[in-house]
Amino acid sequence: MKKIVIGLAAVVLLTLSVAARAEWPDKPIRILVPFPSGNSSDVSMRLLGQKLSVRLGQPIVVENRVGAGGTVGTGQAAKAAPDGYTLAMGSTGPLAIARALRPDSLPYDTARDFMVVGAVAWAPQVLVVRKDLPIASFQEFLAYGRRPDVKLNYGSPGNGTTPHLVIAQLVNETRINAEHIPFQGGTQALTSLIGGQIDFISDNVPVVQGAIAGGRVRALAVTSGTRIPSMESVPTLKELGVKDFDLQGWILLIAPKGLPETISSKLIAAVEDVMKMPDVRQRLLELGLVPMDMPRARLPGFLQSEATKWAAVVKVSGAAESTR
Repeated sequence: MKKIVIGLAAVVLLTLSVAARAEWPDKPIRILVPFPSGNSSDVSMRLLGQKLSVRLGQPIVVENRVGAGGTVGTGQAAKAAPDGYTLAMGSTGPLAIARALRPDSLPYDTARDFMVVGAVAWAPQVLVVRKDLPIASFQEFLAYGRRPDVKLNYGSPGNGTTPHLVIAQLVNETRINAEHIPFQGGTQALTSLIGGQIDFISDNVPVVQGAIAGGRVRALAVTSGTRIPSMESVPTLKELGVKDFDLQGWILLIAPKGLPETISSKLIAAVEDVMKMPDVRQRLLELGLVPMDMPRARLPGFLQSEATKWAAVVKVSGAAESTR
């Protein structure tokens, strides 16, 4: 009898030991970033990973999986096991725009395959014009662009990118005469703007901030619903009379759908704690981003609402036809 009791005790202790070791996380976590290293979204994920590593007590490795406008890395994240050890950066293009652009070829379904575990940052854009355009304000820009003898050209990093879609929506709402000129990237579009080959662009703060500060282009408005903290003097399009205009990119931390509640609740709480850190918020602002203070209750429905919104913008732009 004594041997049986001792044996049972050993089994219980072994079970408890295994359970303790299996408590998440008990090994390194990886975050897949579907864009090249060094840009603001990549840096934001590395910052988040560094802070979460301390908070969770495990190394967090950021892996860049680049290709097809972010859909390659996002697709790999969709196929990962929902165990909390593979997370990913979620952004506007792969999660909210890609399905509307390429409905038959996307290797994942945003609503079916992912859950949001943390809101990281907004990526607002700035509408800028060449410095010698004969206008002095946004209202003059509209009046000039509506003249029958004027045909403006605007650039973007390519068909279906958020800068393209934002301007396409603006052109549609304001009825200015403008033609889209796609480039290989935002830097190339900005270079052509500075050189006078095109008339205006809209792009993220890091792309245009230096040119604005150097007087090589002029900022007319920001496309987000509220002003950008790093550019407080630049009004929003809503303030300038473009009713309810609020289009900007975003960065999330996502996980494969099916993450156990015990893991998701711990992870969500950890991200919330990190996003309250003053140094994290300041660094995001320095990157031209804005901390995304989203209530936890909005997380589950955010991806679907954004996909619906951007699908409507894609339809207006005609970008889906141009990508076929």
